[in-house]
Amino acid sequence: MTFATFFSRPLSAFRATLSGSKADGSDTQPPILDFTDAPPDIRLLVRNRQYAHIVRPIDGVQFDPDSLRYAWKAIDHDMAYVPGGKVTLCGEYATTSDEGFILVPQTIGTAQTESIYLDRWCVTNADYKRFVDDGGYDNLALWPEQILPSVLQFVDKTGAPGPALWSKGSPEKGTAAHPVVGVSWYEANAYAQWACKRLPTSAEWQRAGTWGKTSSDTVQESKYPWGNSFDPQYANTWASGRHQTVSVHECQGGNTPNGVRQLIGNVWEWMNTQYLLAATEEITVHTTDPMAEIRGGAFDSYFHTHTTCQSRSAQALSSRKNNVGFRCCFSATGLDPHGVLDS
Repeated sequence: MTFATFFSRPLSAFRATLSGSKADGSDTQPPILDFTDAPPDIRLLVRNRQYAHIVRPIDGVQFDPDSLRYAWKAIDHDMAYVPGGKVTLCGEYATTSDEGFILVPQTIGTAQTESIYLDRWCVTNADYKRFVDDGGYDNLALWPEQILPSVLQFVDKTGAPGPALWSKGSPEKGTAAHPVVGVSWYEANAYAQWACKRLPTSAEWQRAGTWGKTSSDTVQESKYPWGNSFDPQYANTWASGRHQTVSVHECQGGNTPNGVRQLIGNVWEWMNTQYLLAATEEITVHTTDPMAEIRGGAFDSYFHTHTTCQSRSAQALSSRKNNVGFRCCFSATGLDPHGVLDS
């Protein structure tokens, strides 16, 4: 069975993309493999980075070897394999002192992660525009029922569906390869579902930044993907002097050994992990909106302690900040790319 017989959506809206034209508002496209010899439906999936629909098929449907081969080549290009393992989770608890309310760092414990495929870079404006143009904000299946009325409020500066900082349904000129920001957790989660992926858990994200320097028996994590000393050339934080987002192609000296970019700096990243703040008995923690963890720090992160692989922060699920983006992943469990990568 080929994907063409399974893929039921009309393709007319994507003809311009398939012919190589740029999306409105895009100037420099992020790297995308161009399988000119592949069927149009496969080329569409690769351009939209929706290849997980093939390797993780719905209802057990199996696809033909050629479709799998194209999908795995695209995954190998766009995503990195992160083997499962142990990570030490850190957090903080709220308490009082003579100086008032304080947060005290603490080690929460260890967590065992499963093996995953993780996006090598954050979802870009160009990537996200394909989701918007495909009607992602109108597809009710991608949004939790309890927040459906709020989806109408997820609009850009001109009232069009899309990230808060966009205008007329498009990102600012020259930022196609920058991480998309101004999106809530719900918007990030909707995109991930559209791509047949998900947001990583906080532990999985941390594992991605530290596994190359962690033995299988003990947890000995470095602070950064490149070691234990901060280097402003390796990450776009306040110390780098840029003070704004940059392309996902920059700061590659800070890559992980398997090629994951910008885990530290540029933008905070939404996690698929609820933020829970522990507190001593004399303190009651009230939140008006559920919160999710964010990781990695951003272009405006001043303190290096906020930009390690172990540090965490949080935002309300509905917040749409100019320094928070996301990347996606999917489980490697039950998948075997061997035998389809060669050719």
